[in-house]
Amino acid sequence: MYTDLFLAMLNPKNARGNPILSALVYTFCPTAARWWLMGVDPTPPFDPVWKSLEDLSTGKTLVEFLIQYGFENLLDEIRSYIRKIEEYRTHHSNFQAPELMPLFRGGEIPISRRYGSQNAINNLGGDWRNLSIYVRTWAFLSQDWRKAMLIGRDSDYTLKAEKVCLTLPPDVRMSVQFDTWIWQVQVGHVTETRIGSLLSNGEQDQLRFSLLNRCTTLGNQPWSNTPAIYSLNRETGEAKHFDQLFANRDLEKTVMSLSNLAKKGPHPPLNALQQPSICKQCGYQQLCFTRNYISQHALKDL
Repeated sequence: MYTDLFLAMLNPKNARGNPILSALVYTFCPTAARWWLMGVDPTPPFDPVWKSLEDLSTGKTLVEFLIQYGFENLLDEIRSYIRKIEEYRTHHSNFQAPELMPLFRGGEIPISRRYGSQNAINNLGGDWRNLSIYVRTWAFLSQDWRKAMLIGRDSDYTLKAEKVCLTLPPDVRMSVQFDTWIWQVQVGHVTETRIGSLLSNGEQDQLRFSLLNRCTTLGNQPWSNTPAIYSLNRETGEAKHFDQLFANRDLEKTVMSLSNLAKKGPHPPLNALQQPSICKQCGYQQLCFTRNYISQHALKDL
């Protein structure tokens, strides 16, 4: 999922022609950049990982939200799923997220138990797979990320979704408001900041992370302490320091070059040609696949 990018595109404070945002969208997909600069807003698909973190950051409990969404009749099945993961992790502690292995059995809600819960699952995007992702993110992945970022369970910390400003002074004066996940950790008398950005294909995309590495607070003020930037793997629960390959001196030139390509083209549907699974996570899939721009059969088996 590319929820942070689509939220930035839908943020009215971000100008459609902003070079930074245009470059980010073009890097994601040239065809998406074409739709974007034509004035078409994306319709982001439901993101169960993002939703889970949003709810977790409120301070309420998982059970409270499950009841709020209408899953009160399935609490026993959900508790059983969590216990199965806990037990499986205990017996396979040398693996990262061993519940992803094919031999793990758990997480499926029997069809017979789903009756009467359609309104509930509609609150999680209408897909039953989202329920297990939502629960697993809350109960396990969020804790995996916390530990990998060296935040102790008993540490005084807060987690929240927060907008930061992506900037490229002095020549690119328009900033981009960009949603990300921030952990504020109290270490003695000092508050340390960890910025976590979710990975969508298992690899750190250099442009987005390089820009986050130079971000400022929403008021364009510098941080009191330079934040540590982490990539958060939305499947395995790994959190890794950002390994920047871009030289800062080349970042502005790269952004301007990509921005010009976004405006002038070419606009090939690279994701559909190379990684069509990404199209299932795109806010423009309806335009690309229902107007015969790309064959609808391309998404059939994804």
